[in-house]
Amino acid sequence: MTKAKKKPTLIEEVKEVKKAQELPIDDMPLETLGDYVRYNKKCRALNQKLGMCRHKVKQCPLDLHPKQRIIFNRKDQPRNPLPVMVFNEMIDFEQTLVPGQTYDLPLCIIDHLASKGTPIWENQENPDGSSNTYKVATDPRFALRTVYAE
Repeated sequence: MTKAKKKPTLIEEVKEVKKAQELPIDDMPLETLGDYVRYNKKCRALNQKLGMCRHKVKQCPLDLHPKQRIIFNRKDQPRNPLPVMVFNEMIDFEQTLVPGQTYDLPLCIIDHLASKGTPIWENQENPDGSSNTYKVATDPRFALRTVYAE
């Protein structure tokens, strides 16, 4: 008696096709932001597997990052320019932002600036009489106003 061969499920077929489509790291295209993300992920995995830094992580060029036009302002020091330096695996950005000026900034820089602020803490009484301190909100340091039309 022979056993019938089990037919692979759709998910297993998709996984096999995806494995077949994977390219060697040297042949990977670097044309979009997603390509750089996939390249850097594979680069880190290979370097960890090899135990050495054979493949360098590549930063995505600024022109490939999605941008948004904003008007930059500071709340803490409204007249002083702000030097912004963000260097990580995805972007190499260095620029001085003058309050009141309009800039086309990458979204990751806008998120970085929006995350900066002073935390607002509040005490909350527990039913047993003790109190805990919680972070309620964040008072932003920068006003990043989006420009929709010129």
